[in-house]
Amino acid sequence: MFAVRIKTDISIQHYTSTRSYEESHEMSALSQVIDDEHMVKITSNFKRLGERCYLENAGTTLYPQSLLVNVNEDLMNNVYMNPHSDKYTKDCIDQIRCLILKHFNTDPSNYTVVFTSGTTQSLKLILESFQFASNENDDPDTGSFVYLSDNHTSVLGLRELASDKNADVINITHDDFLTAVNSYQKKTMSWKHKMKNSNEANSLFVYPAQSNFNGYKYPIDCMDTIKSGCLNSHLKKNLCQINNNWYVLLDAASFVSTSGLDLAKTQPDYICMSFYKMFGYPTGLGALLVKNSSEDVLSQKKYFGGGTVDIVLSSENYHVKRKNLSERFEDGTSSFLSIIALKQCFDTMHRLIPRTVHDNVMDTISYHTFYLAKDLYYQLQELHHTNGNKAAILYMDSDFSDIKKQGAIVTFNLLREDGSYVGYSEFQHMADLFNVNVRTGCFCNSGSCQRHLMSTNKEMKEMYKAGHVCGDELDLVDGRPTGAIRVSFGYFNTFNDIDKLMTMICRCFVKAQIRRPKRIRNNHHSLLDSIKPNKIFNTITNLRKMLHNQDFINNIEEDLDYSPLDSKIIVKEAAIFPIKSCGAFKIRSSWKIGSKGFEYDREWMIIKDNGVCLTQKQNPKMCMIRPKIDLKQRIMTLHFKGKSPIAVSLDTMAYTKVKESSFCHTKVCTDTIHGYDCGDEVADWISEALEVSFLRLIRQSSSDNRLQKKKHDGDQKLLALSNQAQFLLINKATVRWLKDKILDPQFVDDIDLLTDRFRGNIIIDMEDELAERDWHKVIIGNQEFRVEGECPRCQMVCIDQQTGEKTVEPLRTISEQFGGKLRFGIYLSYLGPVDGTKDSVLKIYSAVKPITNDDNISR
Repeated sequence: MFAVRIKTDISIQHYTSTRSYEESHEMSALSQVIDDEHMVKITSNFKRLGERCYLENAGTTLYPQSLLVNVNEDLMNNVYMNPHSDKYTKDCIDQIRCLILKHFNTDPSNYTVVFTSGTTQSLKLILESFQFASNENDDPDTGSFVYLSDNHTSVLGLRELASDKNADVINITHDDFLTAVNSYQKKTMSWKHKMKNSNEANSLFVYPAQSNFNGYKYPIDCMDTIKSGCLNSHLKKNLCQINNNWYVLLDAASFVSTSGLDLAKTQPDYICMSFYKMFGYPTGLGALLVKNSSEDVLSQKKYFGGGTVDIVLSSENYHVKRKNLSERFEDGTSSFLSIIALKQCFDTMHRLIPRTVHDNVMDTISYHTFYLAKDLYYQLQELHHTNGNKAAILYMDSDFSDIKKQGAIVTFNLLREDGSYVGYSEFQHMADLFNVNVRTGCFCNSGSCQRHLMSTNKEMKEMYKAGHVCGDELDLVDGRPTGAIRVSFGYFNTFNDIDKLMTMICRCFVKAQIRRPKRIRNNHHSLLDSIKPNKIFNTITNLRKMLHNQDFINNIEEDLDYSPLDSKIIVKEAAIFPIKSCGAFKIRSSWKIGSKGFEYDREWMIIKDNGVCLTQKQNPKMCMIRPKIDLKQRIMTLHFKGKSPIAVSLDTMAYTKVKESSFCHTKVCTDTIHGYDCGDEVADWISEALEVSFLRLIRQSSSDNRLQKKKHDGDQKLLALSNQAQFLLINKATVRWLKDKILDPQFVDDIDLLTDRFRGNIIIDMEDELAERDWHKVIIGNQEFRVEGECPRCQMVCIDQQTGEKTVEPLRTISEQFGGKLRFGIYLSYLGPVDGTKDSVLKIYSAVKPITNDDNISR
């Protein structure tokens, strides 16, 4: 096995050398709640992270190593069968149900656990089963489906099911809900929770215990208030029936990951959750908790599967469903091995986490993660540019003064010195470069996103018409953000993770030096529920301005004396990249053009043992594998520092093993590639060079007709293993222009090295920078090409193609210069020789003739 370690401390060294005396001579605590000894024990279970900083716990927390060891040991030492046929396995599952209820401080006399595939299925199951109409009327009245606007998308989707049941569908805003609950609670105690009436319709209110957008904790001690009718005035405004029986469906998925839910104190009718949010494992398993007294209205479930009926006739429409709710609702064989693994999940969590706060594991996790988020919140709040302008805008509904109102999530966007927004896509690329995992976008919570970004429905629709859809990288529309950045903490995070994040932010976006707060562990066995802001955070100030970079801005003149042509635009150099994401093979004189681009360009790829294509994004050392092609000997020789070269035949007849592989690392990765495995010898060579086990070298089959995705009026071109087009053209004048714009003193690339980072096939030189962005077609020598648009860029251009080292530039400057649009270079497709001959060869130093379109096509 080969261990992989990627260097990512490119900027940390700079800041370490400029620490304050206090920071370098006194170690801060890892946690404000858990002592360092326990935190080291916890973090040792996540050594696989290496230098990675994982701050996406709201998406999923990570499983500790010891959990998998314990699960594996359990499965190896026991035999678990289908619970429908094995009483022992069924008993084990029933014990897990009791364990879950105990975790939430209740028992089977009050609640029933229904296992589902996750929160989404739990939500859907409730709406499919919920009876909105009254029981006894021949023409029954129908209740209302009321949901908080700031719910997860999975809740919004329930509207369709509610409409099919003729329920009134009503949304209530964040502010209206809090006002309704708080004002109603202030009324006299004469308002009592009214008894359920079977003659009345049923209304269902759905809201999250904690917002997955920014961690705001909604009140959950208000169940009786809701059932007493505090939302009736809102129904009345919408001309809906108000004399209904009220039920509450609580989305607890985000809440229970870092907070304790005490069902002895608050009793929603239905609670849904996903266990991977809590433990990181297993995925595809969740639970619906149903209050036994609220079970009767879940009477409209139609489908039944194996194990859910007492009797069923195949030749007659007759069946009787089981009386037990969990048996009636769990269609088919449950995911019994995953359910049984939950015991190890709970046990491992209790072994790792000390009972520091209130002698309770979940309270300890809650306070630990709360203090981490609070630390980041105040640092971002105090973060300023050197001109005094704020560098961050926070999208929060609390100020971290009360743990009852705020969870371990901080959501924000960054601002540039001039007040313009940094696009979240740009931030994501930089975070990836620094091995920092965060979430960007709207996090499947359009209501919260829209409210905090102050976008109207009309504006949201206009953004959609402009091309923005959920989950894309269109982060700015007319300078306004379409989403945000979310940082969420788990029990294994420490203050060191915040330092890594802030280092990245200040290194990439804010020209300010970091002064880390002094963190001291609170030696309290019982902490106050209400926490006031710590004065330490008020000491965070902007430090001295960074030096202007005029001393290292150099205009490097390119030597053009060797050009034999008297042309204003020429092909300066050309290159192919035989193995996708590996080093370039520079073309000295000329090269043949085939049906998919340059011959042998991106014909090979390296795949991992799971069939996924490996790229420099995962392993920057790939650029140091340098192929050399010898057309006379018909071989490609691979070179890597410290290893003897190895040769691979250019003739496909040398390959006998056909292998079909699917790779999925970019947008083209939905394609299935048919290719030839190049054998064990080169596979071992590559695995040793890159220090990754079980890698394979695959060559695309000549019969593999992969087409480019973007269609034009003309024919759809064939592609090798390139991402979006056959060729990439780079204008060296534009590279020189960009070099002059880069002000980072640590970026020392000359023009040639900077050009190499863009991995162009055709490098031209001319007097005018950026001119290529307006071209429609281009004729190079005797060959004609169509421009397919500008090349979208990612953090891969921040990898030095000679050493594999990572830098911040040039991606940061590209974003600054083009308003957050990460574009550099243009894509080309080959149209053929202009004179109709069969001479499909491109020559170095050929004249370049651009053709522009009078229509001024926007790209």
